[in-house]
Amino acid sequence: MKVFIKYCYYLLFELITDSTQDNKITQNNFKKILVGVDGSKKSFEAADHAINLAAKYKSKLLLIVNILPIEPWYYGEHPYEWGKLEKLERVYNKEKKEMQNILDRIKVKADEHNLISKTEIIMNASTTNPSMALVDYSERNNVDLIVVGTRGRTGFKKILLGSVASGVVTYAHCPVLVIK
Repeated sequence: MKVFIKYCYYLLFELITDSTQDNKITQNNFKKILVGVDGSKKSFEAADHAINLAAKYKSKLLLIVNILPIEPWYYGEHPYEWGKLEKLERVYNKEKKEMQNILDRIKVKADEHNLISKTEIIMNASTTNPSMALVDYSERNNVDLIVVGTRGRTGFKKILLGSVASGVVTYAHCPVLVIK
């Protein structure tokens, strides 16, 4: 299985780097490259690859992070002591600030390559599934290539693809480059 996946990655890499295909690829495919980041090492590696591709093909780079909707929780001795709205807002604002710092770090790298880039924090209330949020965003914004890392924060080291990468590969309308 690993050999097959490496072979597929090799074929994709050959397609992207084949100099006879450069004009065809840039004219038809990779005008907008979307990178989903979550602060993990693999998502930073995916962002680095996307920056290099965007620089090579003069693509627009879209950097996004998905924050899951925060739902009320209970705490204390009784299951009916719900968290107050102020606490939920503090948690959300802290998460949003952390994610914006991550996006800003990656945007600095993109700016070094003189790329046109856009950063966005999305919160898709219709889904709590980050992969579907990425797919929905890519469709709404006519993205030509999605780049994601294999595993993010979940830590399932033995799984070949992380759940987000797997979902994006399964449902995306465009090519997906998964960085291992």
